[in-house]
Amino acid sequence: MDTVLECHGRLAAVLGSGAESVDVLRRAEEHRWYWRPEQVKVVLLAESHVYTTPEELARTIALPASAPPDLPRGFVRLVYCLGYGENRLLNRPIESPANAGTPPFWKIFFSCANAIATNSDFAPILKTKSPAQEIANKLVLLRRLRELGVWLLDTSLAALYLPGRPKMGPAALETCLQIGWDHHVRHVVEAAAPSHIVCIGKGVARALRKRLSDVGVRVTVVPQPNARLASADHHESFRTYYRVVREANELV
Repeated sequence: MDTVLECHGRLAAVLGSGAESVDVLRRAEEHRWYWRPEQVKVVLLAESHVYTTPEELARTIALPASAPPDLPRGFVRLVYCLGYGENRLLNRPIESPANAGTPPFWKIFFSCANAIATNSDFAPILKTKSPAQEIANKLVLLRRLRELGVWLLDTSLAALYLPGRPKMGPAALETCLQIGWDHHVRHVVEAAAPSHIVCIGKGVARALRKRLSDVGVRVTVVPQPNARLASADHHESFRTYYRVVREANELV
C-alpha cells in the first residue's frame, strides 16, 4: 500500500484547496530517508515540514564538494534539505516567501550531538564566516546524527500552515497529526524500533498521547523551538536532547 498517497488524500480532505501536491510529500520523504540511521535509537517527532510550492519544488540543488554525490538534489522546505535556507545552492534563488531555512531545528540537531553552554556554541552551523564551511559543518553534523541513531520525522506528512490562510485550529491540527500517525508514521516508527521518542511540541504529544503509549517506547516531550520561553528554558531543552541521545547510546 502507498501510505504516502493515502495520507495525502486524507490530509488534503482536511486542509482543503491549496494543500500541497503528493510530490512535495514524496520529496520530503526522500530527504528524510536518505538520513535514516542504520540503527534508529532516537526519533525526533515534529509537526510537519514548511509549505512548499510547485515552483519551489522545481528548484534543484548544486551539491557542494563536501556533499555525498547521491544526496537528494530536489528542493523542499525541510531541515534535511541542504538548499532550505541556502539560496546560493539553488539553480534559481527563492525570494518570496524568503528561503530563510530553519535555524531552530539546526540548533536541535546540534544539541543532540553537543553539550550547549551558551548560544555561541551553535556558531559552527549558524555563524561561520565561510558559507562553504557552514555547509560542510552541517554535513558533518548530519553524518554524526546518523551515527548516533537520531532521526527526525514529521507526524503530518503535509505542511499544516498554508500561505494566506488563518492558523489552523487545535481540533483540525490534532486531526491532521493523528491521520499522519495512523496511516504512515506509526508503521515507520514501529519498523525503526527506537528506544526513545522525543516529541517536539506539546501539541504533538497531546494529539498522540494514547497512540504513543501503545507503541511502548519511552517518550520525552520538549517545547516547540519557537515557543515563547525564557532563554534558560530553551537551554533546558537543549540539555534534554543531549541527555536523551547519550542515554540511548549508553554514553553516560
